Amino acid sequence: MAQGHLRVTIVEAAKLADKDKTDFNDPYVEVYIDEKKKYKTRTLENVERPIWNETFDFDIWPSNEYVHIDVYDEDEGKKPDVIGSAKVSLDDVIRKGHYDDWVKLPGFLGFGSRGDIHIRMNFAKTSTD
Repeated sequence: MAQGHLRVTIVEAAKLADKDKTDFNDPYVEVYIDEKKKYKTRTLENVERPIWNETFDFDIWPSNEYVHIDVYDEDEGKKPDVIGSAKVSLDDVIRKGHYDDWVKLPGFLGFGSRGDIHIRMNFAKTSTD
């Protein structure tokens, strides 16, 4: 695996599983390569189809394999509800230099769907000279 710089843009989400019974979710996304360094989008209140367009930068090392995405519904004064999680392999991103696609948030045990999230990524290899 190559070493370099990865720019990840959390674009938007669609068809998110509704965790709030009376209104729409208050979603946000955590994105990370390593659990020690997570980035978080802003929380969007009471939206059916959130659009974030937020970008985060990561240094990539040969040991890194995935970009992890966790989508939550923020509940004021309570622990956030997990809407869904996914991971994207860095292999294709590194080989092609870019990624622009919708990623499914699989349901319990991989059955069904908890929604989709649109992600863009660009990779630039770091010179090893």
